[in-house]
Amino acid sequence: MESSDSNPTNSESTPPRNFRFFNLPFELRRKILSHLLLQNRIIDLDPANALSNPARLNLFLTSRRMHEEAYHVFYGIHTFRIFPIHPRFFGSRVKSILSRLPPRYRAALVSLEIRLGTGWSKPPKTWTVTNKLGLQDCTRVRNLEVFVECDPSHQIFHGFRVTIDFFTEFSGSLLESIVKHMPYLDWVTFNRHGPSVRRDSELMSRLQEAVLKGQKKIAWAKDKWADDEEDDDRKTQIGRVLRSDLLCMREAIRSFTIEEQSTHHADE
Repeated sequence: MESSDSNPTNSESTPPRNFRFFNLPFELRRKILSHLLLQNRIIDLDPANALSNPARLNLFLTSRRMHEEAYHVFYGIHTFRIFPIHPRFFGSRVKSILSRLPPRYRAALVSLEIRLGTGWSKPPKTWTVTNKLGLQDCTRVRNLEVFVECDPSHQIFHGFRVTIDFFTEFSGSLLESIVKHMPYLDWVTFNRHGPSVRRDSELMSRLQEAVLKGQKKIAWAKDKWADDEEDDDRKTQIGRVLRSDLLCMREAIRSFTIEEQSTHHADE
C-alpha cells in the first residue's frame, strides 16, 4: 500500500510555503528592493506620477519593517529635483516635491538637482529658498547637480529677455541661497543642455562665484564641456602660432632696419 506522501494528488494540493523575505541577508534584500523601486528618471512633480508611482510605492504599505527598508532604498537611489519644471506646478501655492516630504524622507536623500532655464524670462515665484523647503534636512546629500538649459544673455535671446543680466543674477542668487542652506554639501556639479551654454560665460562665472562663496568644490559633468576645452585648446594653439609669427616678423623687421642703417652709413 502506497503512503499518502507518494500520492501525486496530495502533493499537488499542498499549499506552497511562504517565502521569508527578511531571512535574506540585508545586502541582498536591498538589491532586490533597488530593482523593484528603480525609476530611470529624476523624481519631480509631474502629471505622470499618478500612473507610474503608486504600483511601486504600494510596497511601503506591506508592513512597518518593509516600509523602513524600502523608503531608505527608494529615496537613496533616485535624484530629486528641488524645484518643479512642469508649467502645471508653477502656481504660487504649489509646494515643491522636496517640501512635501517628511523630514525623515528628506534625510534619506543622497542626490539633488536644480534645473536652470525654465521660465527664464519670468521665473516662478515659488522658486525661493526658505526653511520650509527642507534643504537643511538633506544631511546625506554631498553633491548637487546644477543643470543649465540655456543662457539668456546670449545674443539669440535679444528682444525677449528682461535685461541682459536678469537671469544671470537670479540664478546666481538662487544657487547661493541653496548652498547656504546645505552645510553638509561638498560638491556642486555643473551640467548643460548643449554648447550654447559656455563655460566662460557671465552666467557660469556667476554660478561658480556662488559655489565658491559657500566654500564648496566645483565639478564639471563628464563629456558635457569637452567642446569648450577643445575650443580653448584650439585658441591656445592659434595664439601660440600668432605669437611665433609675430616674433619672427619683429625679428625680420629688426634685421632689415639694421641692414638699412648699415647701408646708409656706408653710402655716407
